[in-house]
Amino acid sequence: RMSDDSWAQELAQSAGGFEAKEASRWLKAKGGGKDDESRRRNEAILAWLAANDVWVSELSGWNEPPHSMALATSTFDELEGEDSGRGLLARRAIPQDAILVRLPVRLCMTKAAALASKDLRGVVSDATNEYVAIALLLILERAKGERSFWKDYIAVLPTVGDVAATFTWGDDELRFLDGSPARAATASMCAKLRAEHAAVLEQFPRQLDPAVVTFEAWEWAFSNLFSRAIRLKAGRAEEFLALVPYVDFINHSPFSSSYVDARDIPKAFPWEAEEDEVVLFADRAYKQFDQIFISYGPRPNSDLLLLYGFALDRNPFNSVDLVVGASAAADPLFEAKKNFASAAGRDVERAGFPLYADRYPDELVQFLRMACVTPAHLGDKELDAPETYVDVVSLDNELAVLETIREACDAALGSYPAAPDDVPAAFLTRNQRMARRLVQTEQRILQKTIAATERKTQEMLAAPPKFFDRREPDLLSNFK
Repeated sequence: RMSDDSWAQELAQSAGGFEAKEASRWLKAKGGGKDDESRRRNEAILAWLAANDVWVSELSGWNEPPHSMALATSTFDELEGEDSGRGLLARRAIPQDAILVRLPVRLCMTKAAALASKDLRGVVSDATNEYVAIALLLILERAKGERSFWKDYIAVLPTVGDVAATFTWGDDELRFLDGSPARAATASMCAKLRAEHAAVLEQFPRQLDPAVVTFEAWEWAFSNLFSRAIRLKAGRAEEFLALVPYVDFINHSPFSSSYVDARDIPKAFPWEAEEDEVVLFADRAYKQFDQIFISYGPRPNSDLLLLYGFALDRNPFNSVDLVVGASAAADPLFEAKKNFASAAGRDVERAGFPLYADRYPDELVQFLRMACVTPAHLGDKELDAPETYVDVVSLDNELAVLETIREACDAALGSYPAAPDDVPAAFLTRNQRMARRLVQTEQRILQKTIAATERKTQEMLAAPPKFFDRREPDLLSNFK
């Protein structure tokens, strides 16, 4: 049974031409003793999986085809030009919808496992948050060392620095996020983690050793949970959070639709105990040597950097929040607007909406039609009728909406400090490069939105009067 780059090295040595080049791609950025240790750990977790009923052999077995993936110690994202850490590669051609791996749920680190842990009796209960329960399990199992059932899995988990989520950054790197909403989100996450850590130790001073459950250990556990945990739903259970060994080595692509599910393991005999398994399916056909990807969800770069430690230059789901609102100054309709928005769960003075590279949402436009409306705009229309804002209220109102979006984007752009463009990316740390990428992609969205509102303004001014005839109200209003 081969793993990771030992497999790639075999290919490089025995194959020529294209195969050798493809195999060598996965040998970048690592070397020497550190790489040998990484391979040893990969071999250990593969042996642990095999000993616990997971078929990872490249040979056929009883009713089992050869395992189609290999575990690499280091992968490289050629589109983004960054090291991606461990990853899974196609050992051979894989057809679409093929089962890539099956793994018993009992190997996963879950809240159920924390509830069953003797070390957490009296600490973890049914009421305990899933993340807190699994974080404590992870910390205590790491402290056991060789005595832990999950020791081989824990040995290959990344460090805080490897994940590099923004809530673990220092001030010298966080300053590269100045002006971005991600800076405030990071500060909020840091405060929440510290408060929860202190609360757990205060609640269980006898059961939890503060020398073991340190904040550094807490931060490491949550770095792994946020970046690796998967939500599963087995056929006979509610949805649950899990750290899934081996499966969680798959790296992210926003263009992937590979998916993980949990299901009942078919029983060969009636007296066998019921058990669930995790199953990973291929989203498409993979060629030999391709890296297998999965999507972590339609997340913007701010979420990816906060939770997973990276940002993508080519992210179709990227967005930046724009905050807008009505002002009480000299607005005779302000109180009515405030009451109407409140009934719909909105704060009329401050509401955030995501802007995308190719659009701004209808919700933003509808909210601003209400926030910008004047008695002259309304005419005989009702302010507190949701259908009023589904379509254009009036030309002047629509121009005010576009102007408000443009001014809010200008203000957001002005909050970013001038970038030190004289520092080439090659001389920035990885975290600084990621922060710069996040900021630049956010700025591009804001600039595109400004351009779009300017074009729309010209179209509105040039439109014939018939353009502003009201359409029949429908159910699209976001105030319903």
